[in-house]
Amino acid sequence: MNRRDRLMQDHREWAMRQWHAAFSADWDYEYMLIHLRAKLVTMKRYNLNLSYIVKGPYYAGQIHIAIKMIDIILEQGGQNDYDDGLGPDGTWPDPGSFKHQVNMRNRGRIPRANDGGECYWSDAQQLRFDKAWMLLWKILAERSILWGD
Repeated sequence: MNRRDRLMQDHREWAMRQWHAAFSADWDYEYMLIHLRAKLVTMKRYNLNLSYIVKGPYYAGQIHIAIKMIDIILEQGGQNDYDDGLGPDGTWPDPGSFKHQVNMRNRGRIPRANDGGECYWSDAQQLRFDKAWMLLWKILAERSILWGD
């Protein structure tokens, strides 16, 4: 068995472990995103290490962005990314302590994701979720057709 065959075998075994780890008993949209994330992680690893095409690392970078968008969506735009402490009105957390920079000037161009009435502590968190949702589907619609070997 040559080196490439051994690498392919290792990749297949790793991919199967990733895929089986993604299964759960949850049946909402997060279930679909967890499966999609597992598939994208496998594709990224393949494009970085085993792909024949020259643009493999470039496509892996695009896939990495899609994975990060899924991570933002799964954490509801950063639900746990606030500094500790109570806000000025005694609520937790303080909406002004959101740890991520979010460009609020273009919020009128970002369509609101119909997320079932999730609770957001700040407008920045909600906009971060909406941007990630829109960008993920835009990447998948326009770029994913190129991610082949």
